[in-house]
Amino acid sequence: MQVDLSEFHAVFFDESAEHLAAIEEGLLGLEAAPQDLDLINRIFRGAHSIKGNSGMFGFNDITSFTHVMENLLASLREGPLAVLTEYVSLLLQATDVLRTLLAAAQQGTAPSDQTA
Repeated sequence: MQVDLSEFHAVFFDESAEHLAAIEEGLLGLEAAPQDLDLINRIFRGAHSIKGNSGMFGFNDITSFTHVMENLLASLREGPLAVLTEYVSLLLQATDVLRTLLAAAQQGTAPSDQTA
């Protein structure tokens, strides 16, 4: 018996869009309040959720990419890195790439060479 995962995929992509919005909103807030640990934790949780859920569905590009984002966020949260504009900018760019990876997975296409 084959299980139809398309309904679960739809939920995954909807939830991922919500997590992306929260990540982006948190990063923009972090520019104004770089010491706000709650914001860093919220951003981290969003990336962590996307990473874990993408792994369950075998979206390995997304899992690997969010793992790297998560590592940077952990370093900002726990040290040794301080929240600098450069890191926030990098994470905003990473969010754009993650959005592209999610769109490619949703469409069932491979990410472009520029994204991957």
